[in-house]
Amino acid sequence: MLGADTGSTQLLKIPRALISDVVVLANGVQTPLVLNNQADGDFEMWFVSIFRTDSRLKLLWEEGGSTRKFIYSGSQPQTTQFNGIFVDNLAGLVASNGALPIAVPYVFPANRQMTFSLTDSSGANNTFEIALHGYVLLPVSA
Repeated sequence: MLGADTGSTQLLKIPRALISDVVVLANGVQTPLVLNNQADGDFEMWFVSIFRTDSRLKLLWEEGGSTRKFIYSGSQPQTTQFNGIFVDNLAGLVASNGALPIAVPYVFPANRQMTFSLTDSSGANNTFEIALHGYVLLPVSA
């Protein structure tokens, strides 16, 4: 489905937000969270926003069905377990009415999962929600 125009088929862009949330238990390490893209079309991501109850929360992000990691450690060899980036460094906070724009929109294929792993260091349960804002790309006949 990727691509702007394939002969007589064009892409119709419809606004969509993909949202998922989880409660990360106090001091939980790499709590899984899966966000599914629907099967009706590819998803073109333009903005990322989050909500969390405490900023001491780290995140790893990977596109399921591929080896594409969005966050990984650049230091080698890694002497301690890498649990990701603090979420406030990744996205705009809903509480601040902000969403982080993606410099170049990223397209997730239809029916693909985004997998997140969350690690809390606050010592209390941490509610986390992520919203990927963008467009579903629906192929339509011209």
